[in-house]
Amino acid sequence: MILPPGNNRLTLGDGSSMIINPGGSLVGGSCNASERIYIGTNLLASCNGGAGADFSFYDLMNFGGTGSLTSNSPVCTGNTLNLFATPPPNGTYTYSFLGSGLPGGGTTYLASPSYSLTAPASAGSYTYQVKMKSSLPGNPVVIAEITVVVNSGLATATPVTTLTQPTCTLATGTITITSPTGAGMTYSINGLTYTNTTGIFSGVASGTYSVTAKNSSGCISPAASVTITGQPTDIWNGTSWSTGLPPTSSQIAVFAGTYSSTGDITACSLEINPGVAVTMNSGHTLTIVNAVAVSGGGSLTFEDGASLLQTNDASVNTGNISYKRKTTALRQYDYTYWSSPVAAATLSQLATNSLFYSFNTSGNTYVYQTGATVMTPGIGYLGRAPGNLTYSPTQIVETIFTGVPNNGVINVPVIKTAVPSYNLIGNPYPSAIDIDVFITANTAVMTGTAYFWTHTTPITSNQYTINDYAKYNLTGMVGTGIAAPSGGAVPTGKVAAGQGFFIEANTSLANGTYSATFTNAARLAGNNTQFFKNGHASATATTISEGLERHRIWLSLNSADGAYNQMLIGYVEGATNDFDSVFDSKMIQVGSPVSIYTKVGTHDLSIQGKSLPFSETDSIPIAYSTTVNGELSINLDNFDGLFDTQNIYLLDKTTNIVQDLKAAAYTFVTTAGTFENRFELRFTDEAFNVTNPPLVKDDVKIISTGHQLQVICSATPMAQVEVFDILGKLLFSQKGLNTNLFQTNTLHAATQIVLVKISFDNQDSVTKKIAIQ
Repeated sequence: MILPPGNNRLTLGDGSSMIINPGGSLVGGSCNASERIYIGTNLLASCNGGAGADFSFYDLMNFGGTGSLTSNSPVCTGNTLNLFATPPPNGTYTYSFLGSGLPGGGTTYLASPSYSLTAPASAGSYTYQVKMKSSLPGNPVVIAEITVVVNSGLATATPVTTLTQPTCTLATGTITITSPTGAGMTYSINGLTYTNTTGIFSGVASGTYSVTAKNSSGCISPAASVTITGQPTDIWNGTSWSTGLPPTSSQIAVFAGTYSSTGDITACSLEINPGVAVTMNSGHTLTIVNAVAVSGGGSLTFEDGASLLQTNDASVNTGNISYKRKTTALRQYDYTYWSSPVAAATLSQLATNSLFYSFNTSGNTYVYQTGATVMTPGIGYLGRAPGNLTYSPTQIVETIFTGVPNNGVINVPVIKTAVPSYNLIGNPYPSAIDIDVFITANTAVMTGTAYFWTHTTPITSNQYTINDYAKYNLTGMVGTGIAAPSGGAVPTGKVAAGQGFFIEANTSLANGTYSATFTNAARLAGNNTQFFKNGHASATATTISEGLERHRIWLSLNSADGAYNQMLIGYVEGATNDFDSVFDSKMIQVGSPVSIYTKVGTHDLSIQGKSLPFSETDSIPIAYSTTVNGELSINLDNFDGLFDTQNIYLLDKTTNIVQDLKAAAYTFVTTAGTFENRFELRFTDEAFNVTNPPLVKDDVKIISTGHQLQVICSATPMAQVEVFDILGKLLFSQKGLNTNLFQTNTLHAATQIVLVKISFDNQDSVTKKIAIQ
């Protein structure tokens, strides 16, 4: 910068500063004392240093410019006045401050560039200076000054604050100043910066803060000291919790030492440190509101029947867990339906590993898969019992799923093709789910029934029985008998972790692909022991269906050699007497030796929900089908609600017999076939007004095996059986009978055509021809 010769002056505003960049210079035209630079009223420099200037232009260039002095002006009388010096660019400096309330010669030179003092007691404008002593040769001193405005008036009151402390999901807190408030008010939490006009400081890290308020006159309040704490944490050190108590749903649980559960644990989030092993034992639930984080080298293991329950759908888990699930007793070639509770698990993790299949809805077929197939969350898969074990007659095996635990919203495809369209899905979580919640959330895409494979009927000639699916809907559940080692498991409505099951696409949908949704809302604490093929579970949690008014009857059809099928009739709140997808379940009637059901329209139902109120004058037709020729029994397996005190009768319209089912099961003789008009369920013992129809040949069936005959008449007892050859010779006779089922044991006849005459007490008779074999 060049100043021309003469009385030339450069004046900068009060508090200004100047920086001379490297290579820059100040040049006076004649370089005398009249060529000057002022900052405010202070003569900073003249070209030759004369006229009482602080510096010559040469000195100023050596410094690289001027320094400056700033303050928190304006302030009020009695408030703290803060002075802050900024030195010139070149050299290092010590500082001495001068002005009202300070020693006349200035404070002692110190390394700190700031100084605080109490503002003058009288309002006005005050000049303060700072002397900045340089480390340059000769220790020259640079002086900067500032005018401070001191206003009269009372300081504002000490701020009143409310604090929002950090949580396990948010590491910072919030300071909210509730008073003083008003126009022109500004706030600070460090005593220096007053730019906040709302009184709300968010995203504040843990620490102690000095909260002050400044009014429009510059008056600063006394300070309020507040503390933002750290995130709430409870640390397990291998022996005890840091708080002295187990964590709560508002605390982070940190495992810094080995842990084996003795009960349920609840926390806001979970962290497992490197190298630390944590085990949740059978029957215990680890409930975490947010995320689970397992550090590298750490482990989190859930024993069979333990649960990981999470509630926040948006939480993202990190690190692997190990989740164990035992099958029930398996025979060789038995299949188990699985669904993975962890991400990226392969079928090779399954203990039932001799064969793997998925299900193709469009083709209604099972599709072979290799062990390398990754299990999609929410999809069901089949695994066959291991082939390298000795079954005598059964084995129990354990799968260990390893991966990041599934959490939150999981959508699975539901394919609608020809009716019916069954889709194999499964529980995607490492906890049980309430199937009621899943059903009611997905009624737009599915019927209201879940089907669980039990395989209670032993495998015969490498064929399985499709009616070995237990069924569940909002009316209730039906099981599949007790013939196989797995037991007649009846669904409880709580689907265990790892369990696969079938649903049927809503029959009213157009053909296409839709989506069913699992969410954490369906997850349950405990209730994680019913794994089909895994026996019976206790139902303790209240579910949607348990909240409905329900009055129910369970009937079963049995044969002496173990064939079994169960049905359910329930009077249920919300049900109608028409087909209701969430209250009625269609029967899968393929391959079972016996089936019992009711009919609504064209639907054969294993579960029928009926409308309330109940009337004891109701009568309900009971249908059955069988491949058995001989005796079957209808049993009253269970009842609840008003049926605890209500009579339950079965009417056999073929024999005109009425059986009190609470007193005993009803045993009858039948031929193979489907019979939809023989039985009625009644609830009163008033006269039924049923007459016996005339006897016809079709009422009698004769079976030849091993050169002996079995004669069956389901309509009425037989009195005499006679066997003649084709020429009329009597080969066999048995009188004095009173039975619907007769077996010859002493018939001596070669292979031939014979005539069998069956006589009855009412003098009727039927003659039928049959070949002796």
